[in-house]
Amino acid sequence: MELVGPFPNSQIAQKSYALFRVIMDTPISLAFPAKKKWTAARFAMNGSYKWDKFLPWVEDPSHILTFLNHHFELITKSDENWEIPIQNALRAFAYASGPTTIEALSKFDPTQPVFVRGIFYAYQDARPFQLRKAALFFLPLIDDKWFNAPEPFMDTDQVRKFCMDWASAVDGIEHTFDVQKAILAVLFGMINSPLWRPHIVPNKWKLLQYFSSVPDDSRPLRRCLDNPNLMDGIRDVDEPSAMVLWLAMLWLKYTELIPVVREQLEAATKELVLGSRKVDLDMYLSVVDVELKKAEEKLKQHHMRSTDPAAIELRKKIDCLKQSKEVLTSIKELPSYTNAVVGPIRAPYVSS
Repeated sequence: MELVGPFPNSQIAQKSYALFRVIMDTPISLAFPAKKKWTAARFAMNGSYKWDKFLPWVEDPSHILTFLNHHFELITKSDENWEIPIQNALRAFAYASGPTTIEALSKFDPTQPVFVRGIFYAYQDARPFQLRKAALFFLPLIDDKWFNAPEPFMDTDQVRKFCMDWASAVDGIEHTFDVQKAILAVLFGMINSPLWRPHIVPNKWKLLQYFSSVPDDSRPLRRCLDNPNLMDGIRDVDEPSAMVLWLAMLWLKYTELIPVVREQLEAATKELVLGSRKVDLDMYLSVVDVELKKAEEKLKQHHMRSTDPAAIELRKKIDCLKQSKEVLTSIKELPSYTNAVVGPIRAPYVSS
């Protein structure tokens, strides 16, 4: 395994993963002591998940969770470098997870002190790029347990430190479409939490400009949309673009909002435009128009009356955006708006 591990090959990766599972299922004995077992497991994991290509689909998450927890424990007990084993395990979850893995992680407690310390370890600035990248893609898999926990499992200093480490990792990677989805899943989790929200690094609120990258079925976003306390929380954020971008995103989801949040959105938009006049209402109309055109173009790829679920969802999205546009237009036609001198400042908007 030490010899074949460095060579990227689909067959090698699959066989290495099969061997890893056999090793993890083999009990420790006099003939197979713990040290020998973990050494063999590390070689097999390296042959499976060292490379970006040919990653074997995770079939039994329990093996890799055991492996990962073991090495998270070792970082506090040994001076040896465990970056590669931890990186390989996180890559397995981050890049080769399916429904079975998601189900297993939903039953796993990632708020255990050892596991939390391990995640902190993976996010540190001194860690290799590939380890921090894997950690970025892994965190959305446990976001509900971390950011929606019923009881705090970190103190304020730990939360602040992690937010800074996460922000640094985000800054150190190219913001491709997949990266945007991963970082927004985490950001929404932080935003929705009264514990985490105050410690978000201020300029990371600008990541909301990627809101068009968010999947329609995003659970972290759904929790935010249904939270009537968020508007006041975001209004207090020390980053001018936070409220501007937040409102732009809400207008794209206008008909999906609960009544109280919908009322808050309309009131906050009027306040922002007519009161402080920091943003032109045309910016919000432009955002809605861009997404409306994208949805209409996608629908053209289906038969207009198709019963295909994708076509049905697109028609619902188009109806939502049209209603949003109607409400925005009605605000624009208010005498108080037409008589106001609205500044030309526009919020950044990135269309994927």
